[in-house]
Amino acid sequence: MKNYAYQAVDYSGQTIKGSIESPTAEAASRELGEKGLYIVAIHESTNPLARFKSPLQAFQVGQDDVVEFAQSLSVMLDAGMSIIVCLDDIIASTPNPAFKNVLKDIRQRLMRGSSISQALEAHGKIFPEILKTLVAVGEEAGTLVESLKEASDHLMRMQKLKSGVKKALMYPAFALVATLGALFFWMVFVIPSLTSTLKGMGVKLPALTLFLIASSNFFQLHWKLMLMGMFLTPVAFYLLCMNSRVRYLRDLALIKMPFVKIVVYNKLLATFSEQFRMLVAAGINIGRIFDLLIPSLENEYFGSNLRVIKAKILDGGRISESFEQHHILPALVLSKIRIGETTGTLDNQFDFLAKYYTKKLDDIIDNLGKIIEPLVMVVIGGLFAIIIMGLLLPIYDLVSKVGKA
Repeated sequence: MKNYAYQAVDYSGQTIKGSIESPTAEAASRELGEKGLYIVAIHESTNPLARFKSPLQAFQVGQDDVVEFAQSLSVMLDAGMSIIVCLDDIIASTPNPAFKNVLKDIRQRLMRGSSISQALEAHGKIFPEILKTLVAVGEEAGTLVESLKEASDHLMRMQKLKSGVKKALMYPAFALVATLGALFFWMVFVIPSLTSTLKGMGVKLPALTLFLIASSNFFQLHWKLMLMGMFLTPVAFYLLCMNSRVRYLRDLALIKMPFVKIVVYNKLLATFSEQFRMLVAAGINIGRIFDLLIPSLENEYFGSNLRVIKAKILDGGRISESFEQHHILPALVLSKIRIGETTGTLDNQFDFLAKYYTKKLDDIIDNLGKIIEPLVMVVIGGLFAIIIMGLLLPIYDLVSKVGKA
């Protein structure tokens, strides 16, 4: 992907300058044209830091900031306040300096005559695509307040799902780090101090003890490399995941891996159902629905299948039949899609599915800690039992010989 700087004119005649990531200048122009912008000039950016500007700005603005903005704006507009007054109040109450600057820029664009959706679009990745799309639909249909409320509620539910998943995985992650730290301490400091004592006992060391001593010697010789590997492995994995094929295999593994799949897969189904319901209810065409769904799921395996399904539907295939040809959705979802397509109630069917899988995910998260905790304790206990046995066996042999003597 390359970064292109552009100058364009929007529907109101205002000049807009910005940057966009795209494989080619033609693709960038086409994407900007689909957003209602007339391109005046576009060229590949010569600024080496330009491609990092948008991600850095998006990193500084949290999802909570965006949710609070959408929620506050919908409430204020519903109370009859003008959009400029709403933004003034929100800017004054926003503690995040980076987001405050974004809101000030949006206010300036609105003062120059831009629409809200165009002002949001100018800030790229800070605002989710689904929020920008629903705002644009609300502006066209005259239901901006309802669209903003729907978008803010949706973003809050998605935030809750993410928080729940993080909460479920926090305990095993903490236990893993603590175990590795304790293991490192024993191997580098404790066992070496006991090695000379064990060897000086005059007894034949059992295989388990010899294995622990050999492992300790290895740790002592290579602990710097091992620590470096622990830090560099996530970085290397992140760089590898920039390749779509690696992401595909990673995401496929996540939804097949024991324990992990029950969280990841149900989160995918909850997100898929929730967004499909909302976009269908907003009257967005099926092609655009898939365009918004695919990146929001953040799963390359699902995304690649959904791209094929989208192409089949746009070629005239039925939605239910296109999904049934791929094995990414369970029978319940396929059944509800078939019913909704037949009866014209897709939004109602997906509403049921969204509530069902969100409730299921909540139950899983509540119970996952109870399932994982004893498993983690068994693994940790077993690991340190091996270490203690390896250290005590020579002492036991020595005591046995002394007793016989």
